[in-house]
Amino acid sequence: MSTKLTTQFRLKVLFVEDDAFTMNAIAALLERFDLEVKTANSVSQAVQLIREFEPNVVVTDLDLGTGPDGTDLLNYVAENFPWMGKVILTAHSSPNLAVDTRHALPNDVTFLIKSLVTAEDVYQAILDSLTQLKEARKMTLEADEGVFLVSKAQGELLRMLADGLSNAAIARSRNRTLPATESLIHRLFAALGLGSNPDINQRVISVKMWQQGKVKIK
Repeated sequence: MSTKLTTQFRLKVLFVEDDAFTMNAIAALLERFDLEVKTANSVSQAVQLIREFEPNVVVTDLDLGTGPDGTDLLNYVAENFPWMGKVILTAHSSPNLAVDTRHALPNDVTFLIKSLVTAEDVYQAILDSLTQLKEARKMTLEADEGVFLVSKAQGELLRMLADGLSNAAIARSRNRTLPATESLIHRLFAALGLGSNPDINQRVISVKMWQQGKVKIK
């Protein structure tokens, strides 16, 4: 039985595959897990969608026909969007069989073999890919001290919230788009356990937690 992600927003997934049948079939399966899915059949199309759609996770085949391959795409994601999860879904039994020897895969890639996985395996890999990231790691609660440990990037978000900056101002300051910034802030609120309770102001509560010393930078 699948355990779906329980947050106040839907994870956005970009699936990159040059075979139309496989692309549409897997995208349809992923949507059953309440994921928001968009598809691309080439690296160039994927790069454009990454900028427009701003997915939380990129799932890609390695062999994408002529031109740049999945390795090129994942290295582009790692360099420019380090908070995005990265999953390989390929027919090859090893990435070394499909990867251009001049390139190496990023270290935080989740690797899956098409013939050996179910839709639930792909969904779980999508969730797992987010836990491997250094920049987008979820905060963990230290029960003994009652303190949330946050990354430097997350701490900077809290500082800006405490300074009264709007989401748009934060986006400009961090040179990010507004949708990407809003997604990061929502993930921050979810990690702080604030959820989507309409009776509380998440910005106010998160700032109070920060000012009261309940949130510390690692």
